[in-house]
Amino acid sequence: MPFTDLGLMLTILAALLSPYLVLTSLFLSLGRSVVLNKDYSYRPTVSVFLPTFNEEALIQKKLDNLISQTYPLTEILVYDCSTDRTPMIVENYKTKFSMIKLIRQSERIGMARTLNQAFKDSKGEIFIKTDCDSITPSKDSIKDIVANFSDEKVGGATGISVAQKGVEKFFRRFMTKIQIAETKIDSTVIAHSSSILAFRRALFEPVYINSMAEDTEEFVRIRKKGYRTIVDPSVISFEDVPSEFRKRRIQKDRRSQGIIKVLLEEADMVFRFRYGKFGCIVLPIEWFILVISPFILIVSGIMIGVILLSLYPLLILALVAPLALAFVHKSNLLSSIIDTQISGIIGTTMNMLKKESPLWTRVR
Repeated sequence: MPFTDLGLMLTILAALLSPYLVLTSLFLSLGRSVVLNKDYSYRPTVSVFLPTFNEEALIQKKLDNLISQTYPLTEILVYDCSTDRTPMIVENYKTKFSMIKLIRQSERIGMARTLNQAFKDSKGEIFIKTDCDSITPSKDSIKDIVANFSDEKVGGATGISVAQKGVEKFFRRFMTKIQIAETKIDSTVIAHSSSILAFRRALFEPVYINSMAEDTEEFVRIRKKGYRTIVDPSVISFEDVPSEFRKRRIQKDRRSQGIIKVLLEEADMVFRFRYGKFGCIVLPIEWFILVISPFILIVSGIMIGVILLSLYPLLILALVAPLALAFVHKSNLLSSIIDTQISGIIGTTMNMLKKESPLWTRVR
C-alpha cells in the first residue's frame, strides 16, 4: 500500500473516530450516576394525562398502576378516541375512583394537540404525561419524580424507559447514559414520553400542533426560559416495544424525525453563551449524534471503501464484518449505535423532504 494512500486512510479514520472517542469518554465518566436535589416534603398537586387509542388490552393494568401510586393524585385525565372497549373500561373505573376523568374525542387529532388540550384542562401544579404501554414497577415512581421539583430551578423531569431484550435494550441503556451526562452538565434534551414525564405547570406552553416530539420540544422551551430539564434514573418504566423490525423501525424513525425537527428549529441556541453549558455543550453533542454524525459516517465509509477496494479488497471485510455481525445480532452496544445513526439519516432526510404527520402509526 503506497504511503500516501495509507496516510490518507489513517487521517480519515482519525478524523472519523476522534469525536466518538471524546464522546465515549464523556459518557463513561459522567453517565454512571447522578445526584439530584430531591425533597420529599414538597407536596404540590399533580395532574396525570393519559392518552388512549384502542387500549382495551392495556388500560386496566395501566389504571391500576396509577391508582396504586403512593403519591396522591388530583386527577387522572384520560383522553380517548377509541373504537374498542377502552372507554367502557375507563367508565367502570370512574365509578370507583373519582379522580379519573374521561374526555372523549370524536376523532384522532394528534398527540401534540391532545397534550395542549390536556394541559389547558388540568389543575395540578405538576403536569405528568404517561402512556398506556408503560408500567412502573415502583409504587413510589410519581413521588420520586415530583420530589425533583422541590428544586425551584427544575422545570421538567423524566424517568427512564427500559426495554428487556433486543437492540432496544442496549439503545435505552446508551440513551440513559447520555441523559445522565447531560443532566450533570446542565439539562437533558430528550424525554421519555412513554415513561413518567413531568412538567412544572407554570412553565408549560402549547407545543406546535404538528409536533412529532412534543416532549422534547417542551423540554427545550423550558430550558430556553432558564430552567433545568433532568432525568431521574430511579424512576423506571417498562415499555411494550414492537418485536417486528418493520414496526420498530416505523416507531423509531418517526421519533427521530420529530427530535431532529426540534433541533433544527432551535438551532439558534447552539453555541449561545446565554444558555450556558446547554447551548455550548449539550445541544452541539445532540446535533452531532443525530444530524451530523450519520452523514460523516456515510461519506467516510465510502472514501475508505474506495481506497481499500483499489488496493487490498480483502481488507474491506475488516471494515464490513463487525458492522454486519452487529446488525444481525441486534443485541450489543455497537448495534444500538448503528441503529441510532440509521434513525438520524432517515429522520434528517424526512425533515428535508418536509414529510410530517401529527398522527402516530399504530404498531401494536
